[in-house]
Amino acid sequence: MTDFRKSTVYQIYPRSFYDTNGDGFGDLKGVTAKLDYIKELGVDYIWMTPFFVSPQYDNGYDVEDYYNIDPRYGTMEDFEELSREAQKRGIKLMLDMVFNHTSSNHEWFQKALAGDERYKNYYIFKKGKEDGSAPTNWESKFGGRETRRILLGADAEDEVAWWTKDKR
Repeated sequence: MTDFRKSTVYQIYPRSFYDTNGDGFGDLKGVTAKLDYIKELGVDYIWMTPFFVSPQYDNGYDVEDYYNIDPRYGTMEDFEELSREAQKRGIKLMLDMVFNHTSSNHEWFQKALAGDERYKNYYIFKKGKEDGSAPTNWESKFGGRETRRILLGADAEDEVAWWTKDKR
């Protein structure tokens, strides 16, 4: 990997970058369409914020499915084209992968809520205090507290318990 101190990294939030189909939602084809311009800027790396399946409570950082691209952004074929075209121009792609939490819609979290012990161990669940208050005084950056699980982001993002052996 190239020394980042000598590289130009350009962060792209695809949702607002460039919309190629007129639905008001930027897409992967929009990034591909602007690669020549990005290259003219002297960019070595494009840092892509999440574009995986997400309910979008936290602008895509609340990932529901890391295996699939959110249809609002395009398809796997669109991403593969972006990757090929970026490589032709000498531009590398970095994907912003947020593995420390998942969407509350994520399959694992839904299984945890349903009582599956394996998946309950994937998350940080804490009982509330005896007086009924939250287990910590931590507040979500989006406001509010939760009484049954630890949330450091949006109320729809649940923290992953990394010490769980089969989770890693």
